Amino acid sequence: MSQTEERSGHNRRSLLRGGAAITGAAVAASSLHLNRAAAQQEGGRISQILDRGKVLVGTGSTNPPWHFEDESGQLIGFDIEMAKILAGGLFGLNHEQIQAGESLNHIEFVVHESDARIPDLLADKVDINFQFMTVTAARALQVDFTLPYYREGVTLLLPADSEFTSLADMQGQGLTIAILANVTAEDMIHRGVADANVEQYDSVASSVEALDSGRADATGIDLSTGAWLVAQNPDRYKVLQEGWDAQSYAASVKKGEQEWLNFVNVVLREAMLGLDFPLYAQAYQTFFSSEVPKPATGFPGEMR
Repeated sequence: MSQTEERSGHNRRSLLRGGAAITGAAVAASSLHLNRAAAQQEGGRISQILDRGKVLVGTGSTNPPWHFEDESGQLIGFDIEMAKILAGGLFGLNHEQIQAGESLNHIEFVVHESDARIPDLLADKVDINFQFMTVTAARALQVDFTLPYYREGVTLLLPADSEFTSLADMQGQGLTIAILANVTAEDMIHRGVADANVEQYDSVASSVEALDSGRADATGIDLSTGAWLVAQNPDRYKVLQEGWDAQSYAASVKKGEQEWLNFVNVVLREAMLGLDFPLYAQAYQTFFSSEVPKPATGFPGEMR
């Protein structure tokens, strides 16, 4: 080995030894500084958000457990928690700061109806939508979807004392099932209970009231909404653990902003599978009343 090679090897080993002494906090702080500097130099959506000091998040205000107002009028819900995790990643907040609500200092919520989600995104009124948006091919022609952060499905809400505990129990019983009116509602229920008599209502609240009054034996409902109602009224309702007609909920961003999309995907992936999992798991437990399986170590499961 030449003297030059020896010196090179020595320098590399010294660098590795020195690097090992750097604390995790220092690495995180350094990375945050470099990322901000790079984003600002390159321009684009991330640069605009950092310069503004706030991320503009499109959402709703009337759909628990996703986005609704608490008694003080403050927006809460699972979508709101996802926005807080995103803002924490953008502005370098740790778990304690995010849990304490400091992310809200860096979010401006734009409350709009569901039919305004795509128009407001295309008009740059929002940077991103967190508003339980179902991924479809038609919508993907207009916006870019992030990784899904929840898999929704249809299930049945029942009185807590109902004799039925599974879809198998409910077949061939001639049951009446209420559901929110939709062109696909009857077919949807029949995919779960083939012989059901389907009655459609103009709102979810009305379909649940039909159950409460005894006019229906069950109510077709989203898994997430059913879980929320049971958590709030455990003595009144129960929900089947079976679901069908799965659909993906994802955030949406303006088409063609790849750097922004990549960043949001990293934040969501690490919330569901990495270091920020405690934040996602706590939100899931709060709004869906169930635990999320902890991410497996070793080989990344998402690569299978």
